[in-house]
Amino acid sequence: MQTYLDCIPCLLTQALKAARAVTDDEDTHRRVLNAVAGMVPQLSLGLSPPEITQYGYRLIYQITGSSDPFHQAKVEANRAVLALYPHLKEVIAGAEDPLLTACKLAIAGNSIDLATNFGQMDIGDIIETALVSPLAVNGYQRFLSSISSARRILYLGDNAGEIVFDRLLIEEMRRVRELDIDFVVRERPIINDATRDDAVAVGMDRVARIVSNGSDAPATILSQCSPEMLGLFYAADVIIAKGQGNYESLDAEPANIFFFLRAKCPIVAGLLGVNVGDAVLKQ
Repeated sequence: MQTYLDCIPCLLTQALKAARAVTDDEDTHRRVLNAVAGMVPQLSLGLSPPEITQYGYRLIYQITGSSDPFHQAKVEANRAVLALYPHLKEVIAGAEDPLLTACKLAIAGNSIDLATNFGQMDIGDIIETALVSPLAVNGYQRFLSSISSARRILYLGDNAGEIVFDRLLIEEMRRVRELDIDFVVRERPIINDATRDDAVAVGMDRVARIVSNGSDAPATILSQCSPEMLGLFYAADVIIAKGQGNYESLDAEPANIFFFLRAKCPIVAGLLGVNVGDAVLKQ
């Protein structure tokens, strides 16, 4: 997906939020905004939004001196959702279709995103809404058919906290069928995207093999991925791509990808033919 002019104000909002997470110094905030705004004319709108965000965050790191502005927020998100894990296991086990419920909860978890206003939503409200709302794009039957004949699953993670919901879905998939599952994280911190430390903190290593993609982009930019990650990508029978960033970077790829996300901005919602906030499971 290309970058649209509407993405630029969002980038500046993210930059200010990251700067404020590091320091209360308004001079630093202004320097960050000036640097990111000055970067914009030099970048092609043919780049995907995550690529432009990646460039912006590199400037933020240089100016603020912090390479992980949202570290504490990620720790707190992991702890908060992990505390709900036993209850969520019961919800899934008691559902009429446990795998569908796990899918809907995994998509609901995509609401935990500091790059958008969705990150401010109450976790309890997120869960309740997910359980009673239909999928706006419902590729569940195709997903079910795909994993029923699959052996190798590549699961592209997204945000800290959200990855607890991903663990629940992986556990349910493995209950239904024996699967070889690799869970992919970012090589280095960016926004609140999950790294290996986050994945280990929520017990992901108990249910899947954790793999770094070799990049610090807030998405899966194949040209930046490690040889190991690329090998897994092209060998997978099914790829689960969590979040809007992965949709923005992989929507044109021909692989057997299932996108699990909530549409968080009007541009992406329009491309998907849904409303902002809708839950999407799209092949």
